[in-house]
Amino acid sequence: MSKAKSAKDLLERMKTVAARRGAAPKEPEAAPPPAEPPAPEPRRKVRITVDLDPEMHRFLKVYAAERGMKVSEVVRGLIEELRSSH
Repeated sequence: MSKAKSAKDLLERMKTVAARRGAAPKEPEAAPPPAEPPAPEPRRKVRITVDLDPEMHRFLKVYAAERGMKVSEVVRGLIEELRSSH
């Protein structure tokens, strides 16, 4: 038995049972409208590795924490400043 036929049969049986109980069965809801097109994907990121001495690393972590930022946000901000002043 195909899925369409079995779904149709199931709906008919639901209607029959609902009629016996005195309630009207709910019709299946229409499919929701298509979703909006997805937003453009953000630019791909590139990972870099920088070796720091422990004191410099500690300073960077504290600096970021005191400002409620991530270390990566601080570094990106510094690079943006360099780029804009160039």
